[in-house]
Amino acid sequence: MAVTRHLRRSALLLSLAALGVATAACGTSSTGSGAGAGASGTAPGASQPSGTPTALPTATTAEGLKAKREYRLAVLFPNAGDPYFQQKAYGYRDEAAKTGVKVEFFDAGGYANIEKQISQIENATQQKFDAIAIAVTSSTATVPALEAAQQAGVLVVGDGVFPESKKVLKRGEDSELAGYQAGTYLCSSVKEGSVGLLLGPPGIDLIRLREEGVRKALASCPTVTVAKALHNLSDLPASLQAAENVLQADPNVKGFYAFNSVVGQAVVQSLKSAGKSPGEVQVATVDLDPDLEAMMKQGWVQETSVAGSVLLGRVVVDTVVEKLNGQDVAQEAYLVPKVVTKDTLGSFDRSILYPPAGQ
Repeated sequence: MAVTRHLRRSALLLSLAALGVATAACGTSSTGSGAGAGASGTAPGASQPSGTPTALPTATTAEGLKAKREYRLAVLFPNAGDPYFQQKAYGYRDEAAKTGVKVEFFDAGGYANIEKQISQIENATQQKFDAIAIAVTSSTATVPALEAAQQAGVLVVGDGVFPESKKVLKRGEDSELAGYQAGTYLCSSVKEGSVGLLLGPPGIDLIRLREEGVRKALASCPTVTVAKALHNLSDLPASLQAAENVLQADPNVKGFYAFNSVVGQAVVQSLKSAGKSPGEVQVATVDLDPDLEAMMKQGWVQETSVAGSVLLGRVVVDTVVEKLNGQDVAQEAYLVPKVVTKDTLGSFDRSILYPPAGQ
């Protein structure tokens, strides 16, 4: 592993520098937050910007799949305490039990903890896990360790937040579409005025694609301007500070884009502190959890794109089993996020997102 450590240093320093910029812009940070997944469906049409080329297949689960032996799967999360990853963990556990896979979870404790996650990759390789499923802390710094794992015979599947490696299988969401849907909602609901963009940690493909999507949508409505755009880390304190920075830049801001549900909750807290009323400022985000649902029902958050954190966990497990069983699998496959508003909260398939009660 000495070679891996040597190769990763330059990429790691670049990633840490990018995170330092975000910290300086948004205040002291602690942990990062989850990225989104998507609900199954047809690929978006040519009229909608999409981070997923329509030629790529939609990710699905495989009914009745069984492992040829008990494969050992290491699941590496950037921030397991985030509701998104807690939901996804159930999908992993339940699908692993159905297919005959032994799954173990490892938590980096936040997107800033790049070195810790790289050590976890190296440890999983040394322990001869059959496969690693990973949502990365850095799209670049983790690549040498992951490619070293592959050279050692470990299957690697990127889960939603990908490394920049063509050698890794990828299962995730159409991230650009998720951002585009949020931007489209803000265009239609704000119509005229400024919006704040809380874009998420830099140096991560999923975050970049969501940003591209929301900016493309906003470009189609020139009467809606950007008050301030910040690459904030996504723990509640840092996100709250970022939202307050936007409100200081324009106290009359008409809307917010929050890159995930935790950041959306921070936006709502800042709006309450500023004396705003529910619906006075439009809030569009990605992902969903019970706290954000409550805020949607109360009128504080108007739109989100729901993917299916539980569903994506299942998809990754099935991809691992199929590949290790010797089946051909697509190099990339994606779930398609669906727009959810207050009016549609009860009408989408909630099993793709939430574990059963008590699980």
